[in-house]
Amino acid sequence: MTPLALPFLLGVLAWTFRPSLVATSPKMMAIPEELQEAVGRVIINTTTCSVTCGLGYKEETVCEVGPDGVRRKCKTQRLQCLTSWICGMLHFTLLTGRRFQLSCVSAADILEDGQEVYRFTWRLARGIISTEDEVFRPLRVSSYSVRFYSLREYDSGTYRCDVQLLRNLKLVKRLYFGLRVLPRHLVDLNFHRSLTENQKLIDEGLEVNLDNFSRPSRPPWKRKVAVAVGLGVPIGVAVGVLLILTLCRWLRSSEDLGSGQPGT
Repeated sequence: MTPLALPFLLGVLAWTFRPSLVATSPKMMAIPEELQEAVGRVIINTTTCSVTCGLGYKEETVCEVGPDGVRRKCKTQRLQCLTSWICGMLHFTLLTGRRFQLSCVSAADILEDGQEVYRFTWRLARGIISTEDEVFRPLRVSSYSVRFYSLREYDSGTYRCDVQLLRNLKLVKRLYFGLRVLPRHLVDLNFHRSLTENQKLIDEGLEVNLDNFSRPSRPPWKRKVAVAVGLGVPIGVAVGVLLILTLCRWLRSSEDLGSGQPGT
């Protein structure tokens, strides 16, 4: 086939099928009267999900819209939503002997929906922090929380909670808890005690230049207090000295008068 033959054949085919294309054009189609008067329900507005992971709620506004475009019978309803069921890991470092609790869902959700709506499955990877499925073992807890009345080092590990809907066993949330339990006699978690002098001053709200280790600049009200105290100390000392000297002179004059009375 010559190079000029292909465009010629395409032109012939286009001209041949042109009447059929015109016949099926939307402009030529007649819309039934029933469809012209139909009313549909349209979502007018919707909010974002209340949570970024797990089962949350959103609000949708639905209205009836007719051929005239007017919104009628609008209704706002609250619906469940699920953006992602993987919620990551929360880390905790605690000392032995403390009371503690791990919760899959908030108490507000339990009060609103009821615990019977969900199914909770706990698994534990004891002694390690991991998200690998192979290292987890079943934990005999069927509640939405795991409670520790007195933490032990043995309780350290990764706790995984899966939340499912009982009506269809759909997985709606998976949350990991990395728990480290340290002995009290080997570690001190007093944060303020471990700070340096400059860090303590910063923690108290003072401005400290850590680059050249200059003296901390105090706020204006603290400067005024320091000046007042600085002036008050020498003034108080001076007043005290004057009072002592005056008292000594008074005592001396009293003695002189007492000793001079017999000789008169």
